Amino acid sequence: MSSQTGQVESGAVVVYQFKKGGSVPSISPFVIKLETYLRMADIKYVNNYDGKFSKKGKIPWISFDGQEIADSSFCIQYLNKKFNIDLDKHLDDTQKAIAHAYIKMMEENTLWATLVQERGIENLSWTLNEFGVPTLLKFPAKLAFGRKASSAMWKHGIGRHSQEEIHSIATDDIRACSSFLGNKQFFMGDKPSVIDAVMFGFFAEMAYAMPPGSWVTRLVTEDFKNLKDYCERMKEKYWPDWDSKLRQATPK
Repeated sequence: MSSQTGQVESGAVVVYQFKKGGSVPSISPFVIKLETYLRMADIKYVNNYDGKFSKKGKIPWISFDGQEIADSSFCIQYLNKKFNIDLDKHLDDTQKAIAHAYIKMMEENTLWATLVQERGIENLSWTLNEFGVPTLLKFPAKLAFGRKASSAMWKHGIGRHSQEEIHSIATDDIRACSSFLGNKQFFMGDKPSVIDAVMFGFFAEMAYAMPPGSWVTRLVTEDFKNLKDYCERMKEKYWPDWDSKLRQATPK
């Protein structure tokens, strides 16, 4: 497996994404999800950090064998078929249904109540720094991204609630994940499955890549500590090169 930029290796999947993060390999949970899946499935890949969006206007996306696939979930479905891989084959239908429900909760609800709320609404200046926005562009970027985040939250529906209510929604979701995980090694038991790529992608962001004093990080690392322990296990198992994948600080 390779994840270096440069010439594409023969037979390698190309993952198009944002620039590296300072405390996580990507500030996008969907990128971490996709890369973790590729590592779990032992599929060779390389990263393209140009920040180029797919035709659907989404990141991450992949190219492989002359095909371009957008959306992390569709990428996984495509690669499962292409490489005849099924990381969920040990799950029965009920377990697959439960995993599906938790994934959709995380990607369609928890995401908005945690990452979008704290990064895009409450601490946008920090987020722009993480994305490496130049100083001269930070003010117009803050206006543009602030409006975009607020509009997206409102259209989703969660942005119509108060900050206190949104925090409560986030807490309930994270508590549910913590309770379901319990003392298990992985979300569905002793063996990893696709849901683990998803959950690690999101909880790694919450644990390692939030603003100082983050209330989201506190939930994951203190109030529901088994989620932080889970992240450490996943990182050790699938990301032994984690630190080398981070953006290196620019010397002052």
